[in-house]
Parts: sequence; C-alpha cells; structure tokens
Amino acid sequence: MNIFSLFGCVCIKKPAVRIGLGIIAVLGLMLAVLIGSVTYTTKYRVNSVDSSTSQDGKYELLFQQIGDPDWLFGYTHARLVLKDELGTIAKYSFDVRNDGASVHSDSWQVIWKEDSVEAVISGKEQNDEQYILYFDRKCLVLCLL
Repeated sequence: MNIFSLFGCVCIKKPAVRIGLGIIAVLGLMLAVLIGSVTYTTKYRVNSVDSSTSQDGKYELLFQQIGDPDWLFGYTHARLVLKDELGTIAKYSFDVRNDGASVHSDSWQVIWKEDSVEAVISGKEQNDEQYILYFDRKCLVLCLL
C-alpha cells in the first residue's frame, strides 16, 4: 500500500526500489549536465579572439568567436562588439567561412576612423568582408573582392 506524504510524493518502502530509483535519478542528472555543458561549449560560449583600442583610448573593438566551428568544415560564428566607457555601442554577429577552423588574431584587420571603425575579416573560403561600425550605433557590411 502506498502512503502519500505532505508534498504528494509516493513513499517507497522497499530499499532496493529506492536505491534503484536514486541511481536512475543521479545518472539522469549527470547526463543532463553533460549534454548541457557540451551544448553550451559548442553553441554559446564566447571566446575572446582579439581586441583593438582607438588612438584616443575612448573606444574598444572586440573580436569574439561564438561557440565552436560547425562540424565538419562548417562556418565559424563570430561577432564584433564596439564599446566605449559607458558600455556597448554596437554588436554585429556574422559567420566566417574558414574551412571549419577557429578564427584567430590574424583573421582581422582594424582601421580606426574619426566617426567609425572598420574591421576586415578574412577566411580561407571567402573573400574579405569589411564591417563598418559607427560610433552612433549604425553598422554597414561590405564584401571586398
């Protein structure tokens, strides 16, 4: 006969059943943690690749990789983040066709202008792409040949 507790759980009187259910619960929790950590690492983790600061020191441009490259020879997900002393001005996410490899500090060039910053992103399987982030929160993307 089952006896219900105050919380609506069934009290199990046989120790073997309790131990078995406890082991199943612990293994399920461990599997959920493993799947969650792998998903976070491959899809959402932000890896700082490089950064550049303007000549006057007011602005900083961050080059970040998001997660791991798509498996097998897929895109690498990245973003540019423009910041000033008050916080984030602009973020722009994009994909780099880099033969399934991670991006690195040699994958970009930065040119600081009076009212914007230009970043040229290179990949093994793509033409260079130029991203212009303006200090007034606008963004422009150009493909270079």
